[in-house]
Amino acid sequence: MAINSNISFKFSDYTNKTPFKQAFPWIGGDLQTLRDTFIFDLLQAKTNKKILLPINNILSEKFDGDYLLGFLEFPENLDCLKGIVLITHGLGGSTRRFGLKRIARKLVNNGFGVLKLNLRGAGSARYLAKGNYSARCSNDIILALKNFRQLLNSEFKDSLKNKEDLPIFGVGLSLGGTILLNACLDHSSKNSSRKLLDGLACVSSPLDLLSCSNCIERPRNFLYQKWLMQRLKRQLWDGCKNEGILLPKSSLSKRIKGLKTIGEFDANFTAPSWGFKSLEDYYYQSSPIFRIQNLIKNLPPTLLIHAKDDPWVPYQSTLNLKNSLNESFDKLTILITNKGGHNGFHSNNGCWSDEAVKNWLLSL
Repeated sequence: MAINSNISFKFSDYTNKTPFKQAFPWIGGDLQTLRDTFIFDLLQAKTNKKILLPINNILSEKFDGDYLLGFLEFPENLDCLKGIVLITHGLGGSTRRFGLKRIARKLVNNGFGVLKLNLRGAGSARYLAKGNYSARCSNDIILALKNFRQLLNSEFKDSLKNKEDLPIFGVGLSLGGTILLNACLDHSSKNSSRKLLDGLACVSSPLDLLSCSNCIERPRNFLYQKWLMQRLKRQLWDGCKNEGILLPKSSLSKRIKGLKTIGEFDANFTAPSWGFKSLEDYYYQSSPIFRIQNLIKNLPPTLLIHAKDDPWVPYQSTLNLKNSLNESFDKLTILITNKGGHNGFHSNNGCWSDEAVKNWLLSL
């Protein structure tokens, strides 16, 4: 990596010495994927502070009272603060997800501040913004980060003294990584003196949405899709109850009940609400794989982690990107493991991807 070849070597040395090995009984992509579902997390963050970040209406430059909700946590010793990490969740998720809380805990314990962000309409932020997030809700992320930087310079100025140029990194889990990638690609360097993020790590993130949609609709993934659809339908219905603006409740109820696949959900709600002409247009325009080469200058140093046995997100697009790397892609580090599932990577020493992300951030 031309940015700092010495640092890059140290990280590659770490991954070579510590390859991923799946832990019993979580053997295979499905059990790796499902493992976190069986975990009850009773630990609470010590210093969680609610942060409200103003955003504009969907498809508008006008602010009309919409916000994203984040939870900010700092390590105990602020004198050694290494930066702040924005963490985004995946499809149907929120800041309540165990995987998100686990990696946040690891980063805080290693000297990073963490901003756990609920995307538009997700989790306890459902009542704060109209509509739902999409894979290319870039304006939400760009505005949220702009306002967060201003907040750091005002509300937290005293506690963060002598840290005026504090780096802000991103960690995206699954679709959360796709969203952060798209936001970085859409953030023009002409509009700012710095890149949107100072570093970005994505775990099990889709680069090609159409291939993901086709994969999740395979018969072997029937239960996965049903589980995800239950979460998406609940999120949509909660929005109707809180906002009452999407459709008359009786009409919306019928439309929601009739949805069977994520593709149908995106075609009926996500794509039109974000101004895309069709489902195909939404998937193409929101797939980073088709834009990375032309907009590589907009990306910060970036880490992509993917498993070949991921049952939700095919790894082929990530592999194709890795195989196409040349000197112009020196800011990308891509790790593809044989095992690990989707956002799994559970080893005998804890979550391997959490540890890899932590070490990569420390190397920047």
